[in-house]
Amino acid sequence: MIYLVDGITETGGFAPYASRFTNGGYIHGVPVNAPRKTLIEYSPTLGTTPRSHMCVRNATSHAKFIYDWAPVEGTLVFVFD
Repeated sequence: MIYLVDGITETGGFAPYASRFTNGGYIHGVPVNAPRKTLIEYSPTLGTTPRSHMCVRNATSHAKFIYDWAPVEGTLVFVFD
């Protein structure tokens, strides 16, 4: 998923293996800022520092697992008991 720099229409980079889960919120891997093009597996700020707008950042391999597992254009409901 390509993302924009806050407040302007310039491309900021991409968030790998993005899976939409609600009104503009995505589960995705570690964002890669332009001009870099290679994936980043892990960031020390995961789970500690909010960095996105409604998104859930994960290790890139974890986001890839969800991306490959979830059906395209399907709806999933998770129930935590």
